[in-house]
Amino acid sequence: MQKCYRIKKSQEIEQVMKRGRSKANPYFIVYKYANKETDNFRIAISVGKKIGKAFERNKIKRYIRNVTTEHKHEMNPDYDYFVIARKGVKDLDYATFKEKLEQLYKKMDIIPK
Repeated sequence: MQKCYRIKKSQEIEQVMKRGRSKANPYFIVYKYANKETDNFRIAISVGKKIGKAFERNKIKRYIRNVTTEHKHEMNPDYDYFVIARKGVKDLDYATFKEKLEQLYKKMDIIPK
């Protein structure tokens, strides 16, 4: 995913968490915050150390980026998103992982139903 699609600054991530709406399922928490200052949507991803070793966390981040990239043309460019992976996510295969994340995206109207 290109740099223009990423949120890097911790202040901006905090703003998304404090002012944005959120929804969750047993595997993810997704925050959504309206931001009209940028030309495209931006996303931040967090996978905590409790989930597993570095290679497992990196794999989960790759999966999240991949699912988001598949739907990037459907996503509203006026929003910032913050995705947090929960502990049970490392036991999922890719198809189930994708299905659960897409369900949450649809629930929040990030992608069309």
